[in-house]
Amino acid sequence: MNNAFSFLDQPQRSARPRSQGVTMVLDKNLSATRLSELIETSGSWFDLVKLGWGTSACFDRYIISEKCRLARNAGIDICPGGTLFELSFLQGKFAEMLAEARDIGFNCIEISNGNVPISSREKLACIREASQQGFKVVSEVGSKITEEDHQLSVKQRIEDVRAELAAGAWKVIMEARESGTLGIFDHDGSLDRVMLDGLLRDLDFKDLIFEAPRKEQQAALIALLGADANLGNIAPEDVIPLETLRRGLRSDTLRHFHMHIPHVFIELGPSGARDASDRGDVIIVVDALRATSTIVAALAGGMASVRPVATVDECVGEVTAGERGGHKVPHLDFDNSPIAFVGGEHRGKKLCLTTTNGAECLLSAAQNDLTIVLAGALLNATAVAKAALTLAQRHTRNITIIVAGRNNLIAVEDQIAATQIALAIPGAEVRGNVPMLTADDFLIDFLNSDSGRNLSSLGRVQDVIFCAQKDTFGVVPILRDGELTELDIGV
Repeated sequence: MNNAFSFLDQPQRSARPRSQGVTMVLDKNLSATRLSELIETSGSWFDLVKLGWGTSACFDRYIISEKCRLARNAGIDICPGGTLFELSFLQGKFAEMLAEARDIGFNCIEISNGNVPISSREKLACIREASQQGFKVVSEVGSKITEEDHQLSVKQRIEDVRAELAAGAWKVIMEARESGTLGIFDHDGSLDRVMLDGLLRDLDFKDLIFEAPRKEQQAALIALLGADANLGNIAPEDVIPLETLRRGLRSDTLRHFHMHIPHVFIELGPSGARDASDRGDVIIVVDALRATSTIVAALAGGMASVRPVATVDECVGEVTAGERGGHKVPHLDFDNSPIAFVGGEHRGKKLCLTTTNGAECLLSAAQNDLTIVLAGALLNATAVAKAALTLAQRHTRNITIIVAGRNNLIAVEDQIAATQIALAIPGAEVRGNVPMLTADDFLIDFLNSDSGRNLSSLGRVQDVIFCAQKDTFGVVPILRDGELTELDIGV
């Protein structure tokens, strides 16, 4: 294919037949002529046409047969919708449905149970039967009934996908409906990262087709999975727009693919840190009041390293510090106060630190040996942002900022610090489950936060004032072999 402007560097896209980067078009009522025109203008960029729901039964056989001929001659698979299969199963006419599909010219069959309560055993038997008869099978996991889909756990979805692939399915579609408001998407169409990350911990995304009818959904999945994400329920008029997203020819992905600016995600707590670690992101952990501020201050004050530990019993070493609920742990040398370490009195010494939230987030982020974990705060916001960007570009990774939070909820001070870090990464698109929050006055917002009020009540108002300063230090702590040391970005 001799594309215009082919001299421009673009992400590599394999030619059909593709096993990844698959685009599945949802055909609701295309005529044979319109399908022919679609193939002429964008046929190189889609792989499968699905005649939605039971629409195949509303057309003259000749029209459907002509559409099958056009698609197959172009090397494009074509299948009737899963609802047609479910109805044929309900009426005990699956064999007739397969025979009719073959006679008409379909080479692919969708096997689903989104409406009809077909058991797993029966569904797998149908997958095997269609596959044995020579059809390419795409199965579907999830329910079209909102209440039923919400009851389907990530674990059950994973088990279903694995079983259906083993039974002969080529790809498994993750149900989201034409509206894009089920499965891995919330009721408003936003990406449910908890579900997606849970699925991808145990499944290869290349085995899945994610129904993603909206542009913002397509861009989000491409940002996370790359140009080779398999996407479905794509409107015919959106095939070329989707391909521009895959190639960085649209503003949503241009910076990601061509300027090497990573996407930035802001997530909450240890679970968010574990998910980011599984993805191999560059992770910045933020516990502004006070753990990461203390770590920054300790290294800026000349301490050799800081070792975060989860429990009080583990907190042993040359210098020890820790708190629980803002209170100093009695037998340790210090509490979690950055002011205690910034003056240089402990220069060259090693600190062991245990805190309520920050230490756990750091350790959760470091569960993958390949993950790069940094400690960030308002105190070093610009420095840690620049370091994370350099590392992400060097290693071709995205960046996740983890807000440690308080009592498993978003802490305002962490949210503010994370926002300042994200804003210091020029050109980055910021996503995630924690929204950005800007502040007109850092000190007032820190003092008025739940953590700020708690620390003030404990007589630690000076700590809050200290932590509410922006860019006081250029130190960037990096976690290696269980210890935080100052990053030398040249290495």
